[in-house]
Amino acid sequence: MKKWNLILVIFLLFSGSSFANDFEFTPNLQNAYNELCKLKVQSAKQLLAKEPANNGIRIWLEDFADMIVLFASEDEKEYERLSDNEDKRLDLIKDLDEDSPYNKFVQAEIKLHWALVKMKLGHETKGGFNAISAYKLLEENRKRFPNFTANYKNLGVFHVMIGSVPENYKWVTKLLGLKGGIQQGLKELNIAVNDKIVGKEAKFYQLFIQSNVLTLDDNERQDLSQFVTNNPDNLAISFLGVSILLRNNKSEMAQKVLQNRPSGAAYISMPIFDLYQAEILFNKGNYSPAIQYYQSYLKNFRGNSFLKDVNFKLFLANWLTNNPDKALNHLAKIPNVGKKFSETDIIAQNFYEQFQKTKAFPNKNLVKACYAFEGGHYTEALAFLDNLEEDSFTSQIDKANFNFRKASILQKMNAQTQAIPFFERAMALCAGQNCHFGASSSLQLGYIYQQRNDKPKARLSFERAIAYKKHEYKNSIDNKAQAALTEMGI
Repeated sequence: MKKWNLILVIFLLFSGSSFANDFEFTPNLQNAYNELCKLKVQSAKQLLAKEPANNGIRIWLEDFADMIVLFASEDEKEYERLSDNEDKRLDLIKDLDEDSPYNKFVQAEIKLHWALVKMKLGHETKGGFNAISAYKLLEENRKRFPNFTANYKNLGVFHVMIGSVPENYKWVTKLLGLKGGIQQGLKELNIAVNDKIVGKEAKFYQLFIQSNVLTLDDNERQDLSQFVTNNPDNLAISFLGVSILLRNNKSEMAQKVLQNRPSGAAYISMPIFDLYQAEILFNKGNYSPAIQYYQSYLKNFRGNSFLKDVNFKLFLANWLTNNPDKALNHLAKIPNVGKKFSETDIIAQNFYEQFQKTKAFPNKNLVKACYAFEGGHYTEALAFLDNLEEDSFTSQIDKANFNFRKASILQKMNAQTQAIPFFERAMALCAGQNCHFGASSSLQLGYIYQQRNDKPKARLSFERAIAYKKHEYKNSIDNKAQAALTEMGI
């Protein structure tokens, strides 16, 4: 009997040791992960090739590499070639040590990689199922390994997103078994930021969430600037910096990050930077060089994102520089290129369809004011509106646009009291219409009253923002408004 007990012990020891290196994060693999986070895919692949093929960490990072390439390129043919890797890699991970906190973590990472790719390529339903599956894996992993801090990187993002879902859609999250809140998610991201391995990636997501779902104040903007400065060789962080600064009307700051971004053959191709450069120039009114960068984006990008928007901007740039034939040529391309994935692509498509009905060109000064504002050139934007009044326009939408733009400029110039009646007028003009200027005005009024600690008016404004139906910015405005309501404890 003792002999068999000894044999059993030896068997268990050896069978246990067969799992010992299933998820070994070797120094070489840590270097590969760091290279991937910098978007240096080829050097990362060279490092990965030196590791055992059955190491779960290598499998995870190989999948990460595929996601980076597919997400950046939107190459449908490459997606078809690589898509079988998802199930193959998941099967490999499931056969590895189930007692490792990395098992379900890596499964969730792979699910999320393909969720992002599928959604970017327009396969939203498939991507959604991937994301839900990843969330459930992370929740299971959290319960079993609560001190495994890497788990909170994506779990924090999930909980912020779930917490920002408007109240009238909460039944969907409950039906799908998704639970979480904004404050919970932010706390989890703070935990993940301090993780020795995934901390930098968690910081990336934290800043992205802060800008796109919540609001970015001066301290957080300084935090972003420091993050970019401290990582001069990280192209992904440069991309984050430029995109957030542009979204927050900081073109001049975005230009500096763009100029100082790392470059060279070691990094993957990122045509999006040509688009960002074009946007900076366009917003400043430098239309000729902007046209060149927009055309460079169209030439070098193989995907579908922003193609409608770029042709719309080329229409505007040529029209504003008195080249009507070229302008109309780009306008005619809008319905035949790209897909309506982004809000800006939807706006371009809607403009094209409206133009086909009315043949009415927009007011040039209003267009210039809109984009000068987008670039953060507030004094110039206000000057374009000085000779305009609401009666300068015939359509309700243009009148609402005028009032919203004037209010937005005044708000950014710290003249909130003067801005309020213009926001209110934009809302009135949009009543009963699918008009994002009303929803955007309601959102900004909510922020003004929130800053003044006038909770009743802030709540009413945020709820009104959510109540607007079927406009181009529906998802982002609803999420921001609900996030603000949640932050206020409402």
